[in-house]
Amino acid sequence: MNSKLLVFVLFAVWSGISWRWYVCGVKKACSSDREVPGTGIVADPGGIETDTITAEQIIQPSDGYTGGASEPSSIETVHMEALEDRMVIHFPYSSTRKEDNEAIDDYLSRLAQYMIASGEHVTISGHTDFVSDPKTNYQYGLRRAYGIRDILIKKGVPKSQIRCRSYGESKPVASNDTALGRYKNRRAEIVLNKK
Repeated sequence: MNSKLLVFVLFAVWSGISWRWYVCGVKKACSSDREVPGTGIVADPGGIETDTITAEQIIQPSDGYTGGASEPSSIETVHMEALEDRMVIHFPYSSTRKEDNEAIDDYLSRLAQYMIASGEHVTISGHTDFVSDPKTNYQYGLRRAYGIRDILIKKGVPKSQIRCRSYGESKPVASNDTALGRYKNRRAEIVLNKK
């Protein structure tokens, strides 16, 4: 066999193995059990058993709400999406606040009123894409969760009713290979925990 061909074949094999190790081993971006296919819902292995009720059962989105199954009009804006058991707020790159979005502010106001009246608790989970290092991504996820928490506290919800956590880049709901996929992974998930 020609020595140049042997070197090329060995390089190609080494490249494939290295790529697989980096994407699957280091970035954990190829796990098949992270998402229920076609739903965008990821399992919450937090170890806490909670009864959840749907966002629609608690607070119906306002008439100005454009979330749900629709795609965001721009990955440079904040977008809200109602899933079966949670509300998801998507963020532009390097953003940690909900910005000035009337539909999100309206939703958070109604959520705060419900929480104050019922005494129910909420869990806010912050998530990121995998563009930065894991430590930075963990901090961004936590800052996203804290940003939503601070808004609820300003609206009168006691801090003791709000649990914040960050998953950083560890629980993607879409591929990080595209700008839209990374946008979908930059999110805060709000889950109302039934007592």
